[in-house]
Amino acid sequence: MPGPYREQELANISEELNQLSIRRQQINDRRNVLGLLIEFRQNTGRNEQQYSQLNSEMQELDKELEVLSERKIQLLAEQERLRRTTRLIDTSVSSGVIFVETPPSFPAPQVILDVQLLPRNPAQTQCPFCRQFVTTEVTTTTGSVAYLVCLISIVFGCVAGCCLIPFCVDAFRDVVHKCPKCRSKIHTCKKL
Repeated sequence: MPGPYREQELANISEELNQLSIRRQQINDRRNVLGLLIEFRQNTGRNEQQYSQLNSEMQELDKELEVLSERKIQLLAEQERLRRTTRLIDTSVSSGVIFVETPPSFPAPQVILDVQLLPRNPAQTQCPFCRQFVTTEVTTTTGSVAYLVCLISIVFGCVAGCCLIPFCVDAFRDVVHKCPKCRSKIHTCKKL
């Protein structure tokens, strides 16, 4: 069996498994609704003929679920068989020579788990609030260093507006790391 045909067949099986899963979910939802309706009819003492119709529909849904479960088992077995033959063919073709790709020239990204160690630029970490691994968003806020430099520049005579420069320069500002998913503040890197 050629490789592309096998890959296409695996893709078809995966698609059919997805459709089976969706259909099973629909049937289970329908069964739940019917169960609630039967319980309601029993509690209110409604028409017995409608009650028997609901029970027969519930039995039909159970039979359809059994058929879908059997088909799922068949598809999973076929999928495993195709994957097993793919592995057998791939290993038997190799002639003892293993080709290894060269690693990338850049280092792997480092995930910083201790939020107190976050740098002043965006970094990968685990958000302590939503527990997702994210690359933080960074914003700057006016911190104590900007006020201190402004005060020092006023003391040295820069009163004509030059004392406001520290409020515009990011080097004097604090950095706030935020989670891009839950939008919560993770950590503030203070300049002092």
